[in-house]
Amino acid sequence: MTDVPAALIATTDARVLDDGLRWCAALGVAAEHATDLTAVRRSWRRASLVVVGHDLAAELSRSGLPRREHVLVVADEPDRWWSVAVALGAAAVCRPVDEDRVIEVLARAVDGRAEACLVAVVGAVGGAGASTLAAALGVAAHRRGLRPLVVDADPLGGGLELVLGAERAEGLRWDDFASTRGRVDAGTLAGVLPVHRGVSSLSWATGAPRALPASVPSVLDAAVRGFDLVAVDVPRHLEAAGAETVGRAVLTVLLVPEEIAAVAAARHVLAGVRGCTESVGLVCVARRAGIGSAAVSEALEMPVLARIRPDQRLRAAVDRGWGPGGSRRLRRAAATVLDTLGLAGS
Repeated sequence: MTDVPAALIATTDARVLDDGLRWCAALGVAAEHATDLTAVRRSWRRASLVVVGHDLAAELSRSGLPRREHVLVVADEPDRWWSVAVALGAAAVCRPVDEDRVIEVLARAVDGRAEACLVAVVGAVGGAGASTLAAALGVAAHRRGLRPLVVDADPLGGGLELVLGAERAEGLRWDDFASTRGRVDAGTLAGVLPVHRGVSSLSWATGAPRALPASVPSVLDAAVRGFDLVAVDVPRHLEAAGAETVGRAVLTVLLVPEEIAAVAAARHVLAGVRGCTESVGLVCVARRAGIGSAAVSEALEMPVLARIRPDQRLRAAVDRGWGPGGSRRLRRAAATVLDTLGLAGS
């Protein structure tokens, strides 16, 4: 065995225990077994990784355990357990039969590669403010002492760097990764991207063709190892890169203006998103004389995670290159999302 601290397998299910012991053996890691909350608490902090069976996942998510990295929930029907996994701070929910994926997730604990919290932001309609909210998440994370990366993955958007005011910051853009092949080093990526007021970003160079390179998966792999939060502005018409981003995100935020037409569009967008993940949070964008957040929630059959009220000063601030950090209303919405993810910061 290696000198990696023992793993923790939290379950009363004999099958999950057998699988967990086999996975740990494959990684060369000793394992401890816990069958109740009291035993879990004893080893929760010091364990190198934690495998949680579906039988204990809900109880542990409500127990107030401190957030930690390298938690995996094991369940036969992953879609049913995403909300519990988010509450628990789990990096993924995997079926026991998906051994390659399980080993991939758990191996990050053994080799010391922490994985960031990846959030996808999708607008129900154009102009909903997905880029602005993604940028605000980065700003809010930086204020909490975290290392944020904001990624523009919407070729038809207005430009996330413009929202941040970072278009003149030096660093690589998407077109620089067009010829990248194979694995991207996390430390290298963090060192070559533009940084503006503490927020790293990845977007397109001014005047460059707007197309996502084939290296998107490798770049995201490096991003989640090199940062604490990765917020990605994803186009509502999910293509391969968008579907992959949503599929691996801890949370996908669906941004819906409080308008009838926007709700109708949101139904179609939500269907596509739920084809990739069940971990979806609804953020409403208030409109004057709009239908209200309660109506949006009822129509989409989703609770409202946060509501963004109009801020006349926000557009002027973005136009002047000051970024979205000055809007208290937007900051509150971003803070709610970070709190939901357990990103309290240092």
